[in-house]
Amino acid sequence: MKNSPFKAEIFLVINLAIAMSMLINPRLSEIYSIIIVLYGMYKIMAKKNSDGAAHVFAAYTVGIEVLFRMNSGGFSYEWGKYAVVLFLTLGFLVGGKKKIPISFVILILMLLPSIMYVAFGSFDLSRQMVSFNLSGPITLGVAGIYFYRRKIPLPQFRRVLLAMLYPIAAMSIFVYFRSGSLEDVEFTTESNFQASGGFGPNQVSTIFGLGIMIVALAYFLNIRLFRLKYIGVILLLSFLVRGLATFSRGGMLAPAIAIALTIIIMTLMDSRFKEKLNRVVYAFFFIFVIGFFGFYYVNEVSGGLLEMRFKGESMYNKEKSNMFSGREEIFEEDITIFKDNALTGVGPGMATFKRGEISGIEAAAHIEYSRLMAEHGVFGIGVIFILIVLPIVTFFRLKSTDDRIILVMCTAFVFVTLGHAAMRTAAPGFIYGLAYIHLLRRPIR
Repeated sequence: MKNSPFKAEIFLVINLAIAMSMLINPRLSEIYSIIIVLYGMYKIMAKKNSDGAAHVFAAYTVGIEVLFRMNSGGFSYEWGKYAVVLFLTLGFLVGGKKKIPISFVILILMLLPSIMYVAFGSFDLSRQMVSFNLSGPITLGVAGIYFYRRKIPLPQFRRVLLAMLYPIAAMSIFVYFRSGSLEDVEFTTESNFQASGGFGPNQVSTIFGLGIMIVALAYFLNIRLFRLKYIGVILLLSFLVRGLATFSRGGMLAPAIAIALTIIIMTLMDSRFKEKLNRVVYAFFFIFVIGFFGFYYVNEVSGGLLEMRFKGESMYNKEKSNMFSGREEIFEEDITIFKDNALTGVGPGMATFKRGEISGIEAAAHIEYSRLMAEHGVFGIGVIFILIVLPIVTFFRLKSTDDRIILVMCTAFVFVTLGHAAMRTAAPGFIYGLAYIHLLRRPIR
């Protein structure tokens, strides 16, 4: 199989089989998650990460994390973030010396002071809240340190994209068999757990959106993921339909905005992008057509409720806007908390309970920006500043059009994701770090 021209297709089928096995026995996710960590560590150390095993296994972890969460969460609920940090840290350490980007080190350090303000009823609860709220930003920081200006050959980068894509495709099959046909789903103008395989629609939609972004990025960079070219079309349509059916809009808007911004920014700022423009326009038109038919199909199946959902309309209350699904109230409460604790913040996870004191509802943040401000104070603003300014500065330093495309599309996807799904999965942190690679079209000599 090593030299098979259909290697990608074979691995895709294997991952589909893994998803089907978890339908039969959900507890298998725990075994699989342990195997991935142990085998990944072995592969990284065996060749001292010379083949990029660390970022390939980390990418696979990003793709399969939510599928595991649908099945008891793997070894633990936060397994995905822990595994990504483990793989990338190990790969960094055994792969030889490399200059450490100070910006990401500062970002991680600014997350630590607020820990001393965490005050829950028990040590175990405090540990859980710190882990849940800091593991995402820590993943981003570690990914940034690992990937920043790392030279990755094109075949290896293709492996990274495929490693994420395999389990996302498996998740689409899993959701189909667990949820059944969309004709059997009972839709409202709210996020739909039934169409999301019984799990959180926000996270499911986010990962399907990631799948769309990966396929689009491959088209933009002229990377052929599968020998059978129609597999990409099928996957794209599957991600769109299943992602739209969750009625969680952010996950579908993120790749759409990322694609549009990439075309606009690159057209205006990179003269060499014109050489790729014909292919990019074709790719954009192709994705747009598939998106249109996907939206039309789900809207018809839902009786027009999908259109109402994207307009922010509620089927229960015609007068009340449903545009932000209550996120604006949480955002405003976070700003209030920040104003009262501007210097240090209230500590990781503490904002959830502070919101309860304000509105009577202990809601977890969906917007990472306001959560950082509320829980980390001025240090949180510092983190946000680095997240926004670093890609802008890096963009103007880059000479490669390929690197600029990767940077813009990946960071745009992350910025939108942080605005609706925070860092509940490892995906935004990993993708933000991946944005800073240096893609090599020619083999390393």
